[in-house]
Amino acid sequence: MSDNREKDINDIIAEAMNKKSQLRRQSEDAAADITDKKLSSAYSSDSAERAGREVPPVHSEEKPGREVPHVHDEERSGREEHYHSEHHSGDNKGGKKKKKWSTKKKVLVVILIILLVLLLVAGGIFLYLMLKLDKVNSVPREHDNSIYESIVTLPPEEENPNSEPDSPSSQIDDLQSQIDDIVAGATPIKFSDDVYNILLIGTDARTHDYRGRSDSMILVSINKKTQQLVMTSIMRDIYISIPGIGYSRLNHSYSWGGADLLIQTLQENFRIRIDKFVQVDFQSFESVIDSVGGVNIYINEDEMAIMKNYLGDQAHGAGVYRLNGKQALGYARIRYIGNADFERTQRQRTVLQELLKSAQALSPVEMNDMLDTILPMLTTDLTKGEMLDLIFHAASYLKYERVEQRVPYDNMWWSLRVDGMAVLGIDFDATISKMIDVIYGDAA
Repeated sequence: MSDNREKDINDIIAEAMNKKSQLRRQSEDAAADITDKKLSSAYSSDSAERAGREVPPVHSEEKPGREVPHVHDEERSGREEHYHSEHHSGDNKGGKKKKKWSTKKKVLVVILIILLVLLLVAGGIFLYLMLKLDKVNSVPREHDNSIYESIVTLPPEEENPNSEPDSPSSQIDDLQSQIDDIVAGATPIKFSDDVYNILLIGTDARTHDYRGRSDSMILVSINKKTQQLVMTSIMRDIYISIPGIGYSRLNHSYSWGGADLLIQTLQENFRIRIDKFVQVDFQSFESVIDSVGGVNIYINEDEMAIMKNYLGDQAHGAGVYRLNGKQALGYARIRYIGNADFERTQRQRTVLQELLKSAQALSPVEMNDMLDTILPMLTTDLTKGEMLDLIFHAASYLKYERVEQRVPYDNMWWSLRVDGMAVLGIDFDATISKMIDVIYGDAA
């Protein structure tokens, strides 16, 4: 009896526990089903809205007697993910996430754009310069001189009349012996990577079928180490040895062999390497001066005696005048006043200095017109690459200290008359030593 009572009590407790567990499961399933229906309703509503259809209402009430379906956790989780994915990406077009650029990327893009603009500008400048340089008469140093082969003898030179006989033969022989020793090569030809020597040649040619003489020779030396721009005027009447010809005046070498023979002559007699040359004739010289609007030149009383023929009513005594091309050429060629050719070379350097000043004051438009005028008048053995390099560094070079000198130096020359020509004898050893010291300086 007692055992039966104990059994009944245990059965009642077990049955109660089972019912409690069953009720809890039903409650959880019902709650899950309601959540699933809400998610499904939201998904259906969102999809229908995108498709332009009206969303039918979803009833949460169950039909009587219908068992609540069981929703697995995995399926429910997948639907929730889909829901969140759809709604959280709704702010971006096409469901794609909008990327934001970092400050670093923005700065990089700006730098790239600036570099591109600079490259385009540099390319434009380069193309402009190349088109301009096409106008220059660029030739190899040993270019064809056949046009001048018909000139057998030199045209007569304008001499300062006198009836003096030739100098004593002993003086002439001593000078020739000194020249021979120099040309023999005991002293090597001087050069330096820090010094660039360009010979400016002004000729007295007035027609296109006559080469003329090198009336003006100025060696422009760009010394990058000392940061000096040295202009050395070399006088045309120096008695010298011309390769393949013999002894004569320096300016005759250009008449017989052009720039090539002139440069050979200078290198062999003065032992300094000349890298390049630029040549212009008298007619071109006038146009060059006119292209920059003239040059300001101080004319003293002695010079005015000759310059009044060029200035006309403009002349009013010593002072500063704005000279045009023809007037500047007349000034640069004054020869028979003061110290004759010695002062003449100084006038040529003065005109060159003032030409540079006038060119620097031009506007971009005026500079363009000047280049169109000047460049076709120049003959040079500079390549386009070398000309571009000089142009790009011109601003720096023009800031260099400017040094002027003249060869022969004072107290290193004497007058001679040889074969009827008035020439200058010089002390070659002392002259070469001083030229190298001034031109090369610390680069020696």
